[in-house]
Amino acid sequence: MQTLFTWLLMLVLGGSVLSLLAMGLGQVRRANRLARQAHHRRMSFAGADPFDIPVRYRNLALVCSGHSAHAHNITHGRLAGWPVRACDLRFECGHGTRRLTRHYSVVLAETDIDLPPLLMWHEHDQDNAPMAVRRSERQQGPWSCLGDERLGQLLTSPWAGDPPRPVSLQVLGHVLMLCCPVTRRKDDYQPLLDMLAGTLARLNDAPARQAVATGGVSQ
Repeated sequence: MQTLFTWLLMLVLGGSVLSLLAMGLGQVRRANRLARQAHHRRMSFAGADPFDIPVRYRNLALVCSGHSAHAHNITHGRLAGWPVRACDLRFECGHGTRRLTRHYSVVLAETDIDLPPLLMWHEHDQDNAPMAVRRSERQQGPWSCLGDERLGQLLTSPWAGDPPRPVSLQVLGHVLMLCCPVTRRKDDYQPLLDMLAGTLARLNDAPARQAVATGGVSQ
């Protein structure tokens, strides 16, 4: 009986080690893939977080949704002339036996426009929606929304018809964020960077910049 127990214990430990090795290899492959894609975009890549993203953007609704936030696999550079950062973000919700880890793809742009506040949360991620948006003022397409409706139409117009993933959006001060829950291993932030590029190009259009600056945002 003791021998059988020892063999079972060795099998369990061996399986755990193999599982950890597979996870580690998957993370290395993911980082290498993101680094290649960053180079293709003429952007930079860092495995660790050089910007302290959870602290720098701590007032964003997604970051406020939990605790112990950690960002890694950072792609950074410029789009439409503005600084952009993309990352894998994970954070904890709850404590003890009720603690859950959530994983998101996140892209952030720091514009030079003082934008009106806006929070749009996709209906397919409502279970994880921040408390603020659960008291939303309206429904706009697949999003529950708080804030400037016309700005929401302007920012989502390049991809609102059929977003490839349940993307949520927030504008706070000069910062624009797109985020999406990671549900599969192959999910990453590359589609969000493409969506952000289109959104920033729309926002950087001269009439749009003037309209936002004067509070006359329109479609």
